[in-house]
Amino acid sequence: MSRYKVYIENRAIEFVSPEEASCEAECVQVAAQEVLHLTKLLQKLQFTKRIQVISTDIDRVFTEFQHALPFIEAGGGLVVNPSGEVLMIFRNDRWDLPKGKLEPGEAIEACAVREVSEECALPESELQRGAWITYTYHCYRIRGEWVLKRTCWYHMQYTGATQPQPQTIEGITRVEWIARDRVAELLRGTYYTICDVFHAAGYLQ
Repeated sequence: MSRYKVYIENRAIEFVSPEEASCEAECVQVAAQEVLHLTKLLQKLQFTKRIQVISTDIDRVFTEFQHALPFIEAGGGLVVNPSGEVLMIFRNDRWDLPKGKLEPGEAIEACAVREVSEECALPESELQRGAWITYTYHCYRIRGEWVLKRTCWYHMQYTGATQPQPQTIEGITRVEWIARDRVAELLRGTYYTICDVFHAAGYLQ
């Protein structure tokens, strides 16, 4: 079964099969071969926090949704040091994970490592990329136009001795190694996408 979740600020659109649908959410049924009306969907989201788009061909419906918007791809990492601490950044008054946009001609795996290196001032040579964790999606406006951003997340190991430093030009004010038992506390009030990464990585129940 396929399932996709797109965040728009503190609201969510979930793309699910009929078997995954929940009566707790506002529902939009999309019949076979029917085209999803993006404008109506975004308008409906103004009046509820959660919408489920339901279809027996949810991959097709989500692909159409994705192609209807300018698409931005990004990569990021959940980095752990030998002590089991997690590398987190503080930006825009929220705890976050290092990530950034894909450059032209760049592989997404290389993008994820590069962005961690740049945002935290850690040598790329000391960052070991591990397995893929998950994708997260969110919509936001750029100059009044909706765009869809997909971030590809990877496990990473850091084995060096460099002290991380924030990339202040990107609005990052702190970079810290966080003990695993503090993660849940720091995630209160942060972005839902970041919480989803920790859930997918098995750090949260």
